[in-house]
Order: sequence, then structure tokens, then C-alpha cells
Amino acid sequence: MLPVLKILKTISSYIGKGGVRAALFDCFLSSLLKMAKPRRKVAMDNLSIAFPQSDAEWRKKILIKAYNHLSSALVEYIVALNDPEVVVSWFEKTEGKEYLDEALANGKGAILLFGHFGNWELLGGWLALSNYPVYAMVRKHDDKDLEELIDSYRRRMGLKVIDKDNIREPVRQLKKGHFVAIAGDQHWGEGGIKAPFFGKLCSTPPGPAMYAFLTGAPIIPIAAYRDGKYTYTFEAQPPIRPQRQADKQKEISRLTIKANQAIEEMVKKAPEQWLWMHRRWR
Repeated sequence: MLPVLKILKTISSYIGKGGVRAALFDCFLSSLLKMAKPRRKVAMDNLSIAFPQSDAEWRKKILIKAYNHLSSALVEYIVALNDPEVVVSWFEKTEGKEYLDEALANGKGAILLFGHFGNWELLGGWLALSNYPVYAMVRKHDDKDLEELIDSYRRRMGLKVIDKDNIREPVRQLKKGHFVAIAGDQHWGEGGIKAPFFGKLCSTPPGPAMYAFLTGAPIIPIAAYRDGKYTYTFEAQPPIRPQRQADKQKEISRLTIKANQAIEEMVKKAPEQWLWMHRRWR
């Protein structure tokens, strides 16, 4: 077994189903992150782009809170893997859930747009445990053993996955009336669509807009907002509906811009819960 797998399994066994050990590990990990400050410069630069009117002191405070949030999110995820059913009780409030129910009733399915915000892994688990027919598009990890471990955890949560390179499967699932969850907040290289995000152009994943145009399914932005330790609010924004009679490229561009605006709203609401360490603007 690879060292990283041994470490993960040891941590999972130590944390168990929460309690004092989980709290102690959360404090340890949070302190470690704040000392090591991984990708600090990238995060601070990103905060400057997103909030140009902010000062350095405010950005430092947000980054510290972001490290705290990441630590707690990881601990919560491990606890959830040891006791998947507990996730449902952590989501004490829901807002906009009717948009999911409407899409399900209409039989067209929906593209669930999410970002690396709040606790996105718990978000997928909550949807699956709430009996929504959801498939998450994911990138397979380069290490097969680690990928199998992560995949087994997702299966325990009841979350089905689609490899991001399998571009046909999302269409099939949407046509069956299912939900396909896609992250829309990462740099997408040469294959992305140039769209503004916090006022600056960046390469944006075309998938959500493309699948919406091809199938007629709406894009529903979703997020899991942290309210406290082991406490979340699920929020769905109003659907972004495709206009299939429009010019394809113009419509995909319009939908992508709308998608970025939706993720902006999430981040502005709780900036400390977004993954600022990713090089979004390149």
C-alpha cells in the first residue's frame, strides 16, 4: 500500500465518526495550513483580482479563514465517509430546492453547476442521499490506488460518477431526466471559453452550456454554504434556461457568462469558502 493511502486510512480510523478526536485533528490541520500557507501568493493575487477595492489586511484575514474552512471541510468529509447517513442531518436548511424538484418533474433533468466552494464533496453526497438521480463529472486521479479509494468513498455516499472525458454519457443521462453535476470554476486551458469572472476574462469550462444547449436541460447553480461545524445550508439559484433556437456559439457563450455570474454570487456571499489557491486567471 502506498504511504499516502496508509496515512489516509490511519487518519480516517483515528477520526472515526466525529467527536473529540475529530476536533483535535481539525485544530492540528488548521494550524498546519496557516503555518505552511500553501499557495499563499496565488490566493492573495486571486483575492486582489476578485476584490480590487479590498486592502491587504482584509485579504489576509479571508485567506486565514479559508485555511480554517478547508481543514474543517476535510475532517467533515472523513467523518461522512465513516458514517454517510449523517450528512443529511448536517444540512439543516435548504433554499431553492423547488428548482430541483421542478426539473425532476419535467423529465428533462438538469445540469447542476457547482464550484469548489463550501464543501462540494458533501454537496454531492447530500444530493445522492436525498434520492436525487445525480451523476457527477470527475477527473480521474493519476494514481490508480488513490482513485479507487476516492471512488469507493463516493460509492458509499451513493454518488454516481462520469469521467470528464466521456462527453456522451452526460447527454444520455440528461435525456433520461437525471441530473449531471459539473464544476464550472476551474481554468480550462485552450479548450475553454473566454468569459468574464469577477470582471476579468478567464478560460471557463464549456460543458455546462454545451450540454444545456444540446438537451434543453436547464443549468441550476447549487452550493453548500457552511453555517458552522457540521452545519450547512443547501442553496439552488433560479435555473438558467437555454434558448435552443438561438445561434449555437452565441448561446453557449451567453450561458457560460451566466454560469460565471452565478458562481460569482456564491463566492461574494461567503468568500472564505472558495478555493482561492487555484490559479483561476492565467
